[in-house]
Amino acid sequence: MLSAFSLAAQDLPADAPAYKPYKASFGILANPRVIGVQTEARFLEYFGVRLAATQVFDPHHRQNEFSGGGLGLLTYYVPLKNKRIEPVLGLGGVYSLYHWDTGSDRGNLSDLNVGGGVGVNLRFSSDFRVGFSVLAANGFVADYVEGSMRTVRRKLLVLPALTFDILL
Repeated sequence: MLSAFSLAAQDLPADAPAYKPYKASFGILANPRVIGVQTEARFLEYFGVRLAATQVFDPHHRQNEFSGGGLGLLTYYVPLKNKRIEPVLGLGGVYSLYHWDTGSDRGNLSDLNVGGGVGVNLRFSSDFRVGFSVLAANGFVADYVEGSMRTVRRKLLVLPALTFDILL
């Protein structure tokens, strides 16, 4: 038989964790075809800027070919009562680079376009979080035209990624 005190203690709500606020973060993002580094600076409680640089591993690339990119997003963190969960929305610019090499000829294709993303971070402490993000960008498809590599059409690129961040 439980006493009245222990019954009352079971009804008390658990306190939400008190995480210290952070002004910056540094981390990695990855999926089976992409790895990158990212950094974030928060300039208001719910707004920040996220920058990332990525390297793409494409099985269709020839030897000495590579592609990568960079992005800069204005981010908004959706406020929730549960401080462990951080939903985030982002909108900004995406830079893409493709270095092609046929052995006899080579060059670079680059592109600057718009992109956006959504994600959710889970905070495990005041200093660490992990997350899942999906970035969408207006990308390009390259092919040989008139003896050289050219952009032949646009396509929607969707990049899901896991993220691991240290909060500063």
